Amino acid sequence: MGLDISTLFVANIFVLVISSLAYVSVFARNRTDRYWLYWISANLALAMALVVYLVWPDLPVHLAIWPDAMLVFGFALRYAAARSFAGRPVRLRLFALPPLLVVAANLVNSQSINFGLTNVMLTGLALAVAWEFWRDHADRLISRFGLVFVYALIAVSFAARAGQGVLAGDQVQSYIPYDVVLEAHLLVAMIHVIAGSLFVLSLASEISADALREAAKRDPLTGLLNRRAFDALLADNLARGQVGLAVVDIDFFKSINDRYGHAVGDTVLKAVSKALLDAVGTCGEVARIGGEEFALVMNPVDAASVGTIADAARRAVQDCRVLHDNEQIAVTVSIGVAYTDLAGLTADAFLECADRALYRAKANGRNVCRAGLDPLGLAKHRGGVPRDRAGFMTIAS
Repeated sequence: MGLDISTLFVANIFVLVISSLAYVSVFARNRTDRYWLYWISANLALAMALVVYLVWPDLPVHLAIWPDAMLVFGFALRYAAARSFAGRPVRLRLFALPPLLVVAANLVNSQSINFGLTNVMLTGLALAVAWEFWRDHADRLISRFGLVFVYALIAVSFAARAGQGVLAGDQVQSYIPYDVVLEAHLLVAMIHVIAGSLFVLSLASEISADALREAAKRDPLTGLLNRRAFDALLADNLARGQVGLAVVDIDFFKSINDRYGHAVGDTVLKAVSKALLDAVGTCGEVARIGGEEFALVMNPVDAASVGTIADAARRAVQDCRVLHDNEQIAVTVSIGVAYTDLAGLTADAFLECADRALYRAKANGRNVCRAGLDPLGLAKHRGGVPRDRAGFMTIAS
């Protein structure tokens, strides 16, 4: 190919070191992200292996296996980094691969077989890293797909070199044969190292930005959607129609705070949040829209299901207990429910309907689930509106 192999080695080493410095800079700003230590260690291990390949290309078998082992160790660290990056546990047994390679090399004592075995291991590790990034592709982050591509690319290059060792062993006269396959591989490695480094930094930035956007939508105490996110969700669902809404208020919450203190009150809020989430499940979203007030947005459902889910939520809270100083604090909620299948209604009017039902529930003795009837007062304009099985006035589109 007419390229200077030594220059390609130096270029790869240089990029690995520079990217490690970039990772150090990122880690210094947020030391809780421990996966950067794996990326840094991986790059330095790979750079050390390439230095040996460059400076001592004619090592005997019993010494040549050590830079090979260092290369395998570097990709094992990258696999560990990918798993840590995704919040999955690191499999320490992977780090047995380099010593296994050393033992196998000393037993076989063949340049071509060792060369093939090393590249088979590297192919498997590169594919494993690509798989770790692919597993979370549901987030649709562009950088993630870039990482899958560059690790699949280097895996193909390692596989080609493994095939050279297995099928064309006579061409492998040293542990790092200087030939056209090596030139192509170093070019692919250069693309892999540069693009991989950029994509890792970009993916970390994308995930951080997503986390900030998600945090802006969440109540910090309970982790539920906050009022702003609730308003947006309700408006979006109403634009499509067939929406159920339940407004939930903790009964006598001020008395709990006055008697036990605000710390216990916070514990009660978190317990109620969990009970509501468990009751709603996959049928909707739960939001905290006020101090002790919550909302359940259910879509798409029918009116009967809205009433059923809301009452299940009421009973779930009633069944939960908050323990404080060996005393079990009983908690109940009152719930007001509204439902419509008419698209385009305003969120304020629909919420007001559920609020009116909540007020009636509290007036009826609390710990009650009350359905809102004819939420927008449209019955007089439509010649009467039939009741459904849940006791709602159904507004038909």
